[in-house]
Amino acid sequence: MAVLTALLAAPAAQGDVSPPPVAGSDRAGADKVAAGSSARASHALARVRDVFKGGRGDLTMALRDLAMLKSELTGAERAAAERRLGRPGGKDQQLCSAVVCVHYATPESTPAYAQTVLDTVSAVHQFYVGAGYRAPKPDGNKGGSALTDIYLSDIGSDGLYGYCSTDEDVPFEAPWDRWAFCVLDNDYSSSEFPTNTPIENLQVTAAHEYFHAVQFSYDFAEDGWLLEGTAAWVEDEVFDDVNDNVQYLKAESPLKQSRISMDKFGGLRHYGAWVFFRYLTERFPAQDGGMPTLVRDIVRKTSGVAGAPDFYSWQAISKVLKGRGTTASQAFAAFAAANRRPGQTYDEGTSQRYPVPPVIDDMTVARPVQAAIKLDHLASATYRFVPAKALASKAWKLRLNVDMQATSRGSAALVTSYLTSGKVTVQWVRLNKRGNGTRAVPFSVRGVKQVEITLVNASGRFDCWKGTPFSCSGKPKDNNLNQMVSVRPFRG
Repeated sequence: MAVLTALLAAPAAQGDVSPPPVAGSDRAGADKVAAGSSARASHALARVRDVFKGGRGDLTMALRDLAMLKSELTGAERAAAERRLGRPGGKDQQLCSAVVCVHYATPESTPAYAQTVLDTVSAVHQFYVGAGYRAPKPDGNKGGSALTDIYLSDIGSDGLYGYCSTDEDVPFEAPWDRWAFCVLDNDYSSSEFPTNTPIENLQVTAAHEYFHAVQFSYDFAEDGWLLEGTAAWVEDEVFDDVNDNVQYLKAESPLKQSRISMDKFGGLRHYGAWVFFRYLTERFPAQDGGMPTLVRDIVRKTSGVAGAPDFYSWQAISKVLKGRGTTASQAFAAFAAANRRPGQTYDEGTSQRYPVPPVIDDMTVARPVQAAIKLDHLASATYRFVPAKALASKAWKLRLNVDMQATSRGSAALVTSYLTSGKVTVQWVRLNKRGNGTRAVPFSVRGVKQVEITLVNASGRFDCWKGTPFSCSGKPKDNNLNQMVSVRPFRG
C-alpha cells in the first residue's frame, strides 16, 4: 500500500449515515425514479437538518440525496434546501495551490492550520490523479476560481469529521458528473475527536472526502454503498498507518454480520463494505501511481458522463472482475469463506485485529446431522463440524451434501478443513445447475481439528430503480432463499 504521509511536511503549528439513496444510478430508467415525490424530498431535507444538528448520519450522502430531489420542493422548503446545499459563509481568507483552495476565517482557524490542510489536500489530489483518477470537476468561478474548494468550519462540535456536497444547479438527469466542494473541521481538536491525533484525523478525512469529490466527477448519483465503501477503503491506501477505517469492521461489516447483504446502505454498514475492496485489491494487486488499479477501473465503469459506460455498482464490479478472469459471484463467495480467517486473509488482519464472522452453529459430529438457513443476496453463513472423539481412525471422512437454490440464483459453497498440523485447506463444492453438490473430506480426530462449510448467496440480480437501499436502488431477485447442508461421517 502507498503511504502519502512521507510526502507531507510536518504541520507548521500545533459525518459522514443517511436513509437509503432516493434514486438509482447509472441508468436506463433511474431518472424516472429519481424525480421522486415531494414527500421523499421533504424527508431528505429533514434528514440533512437532523445530521447538521448532531444526529447520527452520513452527511455527504444525505446532501447528495437532497441535491437529487430539491426540484420537488417549493416555497420555504426549497429555500431551506438551497441554504443547506450552499457553501459555508464568512470564510473571508483563502490559501490556494495549483489544484485546490482552502477557505477559512480567523480566529476559528489559523493560517498555519489552513496551510497544513492545503498541503494535505493538494498531496491527496496529486496522488489520486497520479493513480489515473479523474480530477474533481471544475466549478466555474464558485469560491473565486475553478479550483476545488475546501472550507474549514467548526463542524466537530456537531459530531462531523467532514463532508462534500455539490451546488451545481442542473436538473437531475444525464450526464451525471457534478462538481463538489468539501468542508473539513477547523482543528480536529482532541476534545472533539479523541480517536487518533488531530493530524491523523485530518489526513484520513481529507483522503475520504476528497475521494467523494473525485467520485462526483464520474457519477454523483452512484450507489451509496459503493461511494462510501471505496472512500473508506482509500483512507488506508493513502495513509496506511492511521487505520481509522478498522472501526467500521468492528461495528457493521461483512466480517461482523455476514448474513446481512453486503450492498445494503444504512447505519455504518456501507462504510464496513470497504473490506470487500481490500480483499479484491490484495488478490489483484496491480498498481498505477502507487494505488491498486482495480477500484479505479470500477469507478471508471460507473462513469455517467456523456458516452461513458454508466454501470451501477455491482454491474461495474462484475465487468472489472470478468476482465481479470473471474466473476463477481465467485469473488464474493471466496471472500465470504476467507473472512473466517482474517489474520491469514488480509495483510493487516492480525495486526489490526479484524473481527471474525461468527459461525451459525458449532456441532460435534458422530452421526448424520443437517441444518438449514435462509440467505439474502450477497450474504453468507458458516457451520462448523468437529469430529467426535470416537472418530479416531484415520479412515474417517465427512461427506457434506448441500441442497441449495439454482446456481443461477447465486448459490455457492466452500468447505474449509482445519488440520491439527495447523494447515488449512479450502475446497469448492461443485454444484449442479439445481444447486446440489457433495464433497468428502478427512474427518479423523487424530488429524482434523474442525471442518467448516460456508453457504453463500452471491446473487447480484436486481429489479432496478425501486427505491431500496441496495445496488441500483433495486429489489433483489434472490433474497430469503432456503439453503441446506447435511453431513455424515463415514469410513473411507
